[in-house]
Order: sequence, then C-alpha cells, then structure tokens
Amino acid sequence: MADVEMVETTAPAAPAPAQTDNSPAPSPSLYIKNLNEKIKLDVLKKSLRAIFGQYGDVLDIVAHSNIRMRGQAFVIFDNKDIATKALTEVQGFPLYGKPMVIQYSKNKSDIHAKKDGEYDEHYKRRLATKEKFANDFKPKKRQAMLLAKQQQKAQEQQRLLEEQQQRMLQQQLSQQSLYPNHPSTIPAGGAAVPMIPDEYLPRNSILFLQNLPHDIAESQLVSLFQQYPGFKEVRTVPGKSGIAFVEYDNEYYSAAAKTALAEYEISPEHKMKVTFARK
Repeated sequence: MADVEMVETTAPAAPAPAQTDNSPAPSPSLYIKNLNEKIKLDVLKKSLRAIFGQYGDVLDIVAHSNIRMRGQAFVIFDNKDIATKALTEVQGFPLYGKPMVIQYSKNKSDIHAKKDGEYDEHYKRRLATKEKFANDFKPKKRQAMLLAKQQQKAQEQQRLLEEQQQRMLQQQLSQQSLYPNHPSTIPAGGAAVPMIPDEYLPRNSILFLQNLPHDIAESQLVSLFQQYPGFKEVRTVPGKSGIAFVEYDNEYYSAAAKTALAEYEISPEHKMKVTFARK
C-alpha cells in the first residue's frame, strides 16, 4: 500500500460516538460493511472516496473482491477527529441501495503503522492473522467439497437406479400388453389395471416413508432428514401410524436423501422404506 501525503485539516472535531465494551476504540481508520457486492471494485472505491473525502483527506481505501473481504472496505483518514465526524454523519447512508454500517477499525492501517514506526511488527501480526484464517478455512472448504461430491455421487446413483427401474417398468408394461390374461397381470377380483410400483415412481420433491415404528416421534424424523440439504418439513398423517411425508426444496435434494436413507434401520424390526410420493 503506497504512502500518501497527509495534510492537516482544520475541521472541528466531532464528539466521539458512545463506546460499548465490544466496540473498537476511536481510530483514524473506519471499517465499513454491508456494501453492495454487485458494484465493481474501482467504482465502489471512487464512490467511497467521493463521500468520505468531504470530511478530510482520504489517505487510502482498502477493498478486495475475495470472499473474505467482499462487501467490506476500510477508509483511512489522517486522524481520529475526521474519522469520528465521518462515522457519525455517514452512518446508514444508502450507497447503491444498501445502508452502510460503519465502525472504527480494530486494526491499525499500513499507513499509520509506517508513520508510527511499527510497520515491521504490524506486518508480522497481519501475516499471522491471515495464516490463522487460512488454516481455519481449509477444513470448512474440504468439508464443503466432500459434501458436494457425496451429493453428486448420490444423484448419479439415483439416476442409474431410476434408469434401471424404468427399463424394468417398460418390460412389465410390455408383458401386460402381450399377455393381458396372465395371472401375474390380473389383480384379485378384476381386470388388469397397470399400476406403477412405488420403486418406479418419477422423482418428486416429496418423499413417502413407510414401515415406521408406530410410536416414532416427528422430531426423530426431522433430526434424521434435516441433515441433508434442502430439507423443509416432515408431515405425519393424522390417524395413520407407520407412514409420513418429507418435503425438500426440489427433487434433486429429495433424491439424495432418498438414496442415503433407503432401508434405514430405525429399529431392529423396522427398516424404513423411502420412495418418491405419487404426484
């Protein structure tokens, strides 16, 4: 970050906003969040400089487009008095449709660290903070990637299973057409009525659960199914035990949960049957 010539201002000092135990101490640097992330970085910086430049010389504006810093920026002034006045008067100003949330920066800027002769120590602390963030972020990133791979694998398995089921269904319907009087195609007490088995039903965002324990609590089903993305709710059927419905945001999420929990053993006597609900 390049040094910028600092010019003293004669603007009167604004009273410092009331501080709480958790709020940063007054600083010549302001931290701004809730910025519109859709605005290009160079346009955002020019806009911030135009707004805050009315209160005194803006020594630097720090903003980045990476995930960690998106929607945030730092505005660096020469002294705390200018920063305090700007914080008080610009707080909540709607920049590109979003009200700015402003507070004093917790960390010293590079410019002021150099001015105070503390840059080397300041730079070491900043690197340590950056490394800690990277180390904390890596496990979360790996976990997200693993979950994405598991979901992709589950969806692929579901697709292959559905293709196999569709082929079997076509064979069954073809047999019914060729041999309408065959005993296997005629239900008890009537003529042949083609009926798609539960296993061959098309995808649906709603799952149908069968063979549940009669005394199972709805909260148990919620805990079981909400671990999969897109979960919305569990619906039991009044007056009917042993069955329930589970709804997801879309059929891809429901398919992943269906594949993962098919024949899940809730108890030794109850192996849960999970199919798509009939549309």
